Amino acid sequence: MELQKLIREIHWIEWQLRAFEDRYGILSQDFYQAMESGQLSEFDDGEEPHFHDLLEWHGLYKIWLKRERTYRELLRQQPLPEQLRRAFAAA
Repeated sequence: MELQKLIREIHWIEWQLRAFEDRYGILSQDFYQAMESGQLSEFDDGEEPHFHDLLEWHGLYKIWLKRERTYRELLRQQPLPEQLRRAFAAA
């Protein structure tokens, strides 16, 4: 995956995550950890009015984690100075 495209995806996901954080007053990392540990199981019944929001938020954060890992792996394969030289040449 191209690094620039990956960064755009990460920023778009972060924008979506911020909307949930603003709406519910919890940072995504804390929300995700609570979901993963079962602390929010009372909201899992599908009857909760915000069930679909919570499901989407959880899924977006999982995707964000995967994209972040991919970004880190790409940086290990293509060192930062090399990435900057490419960006300077393309600009």
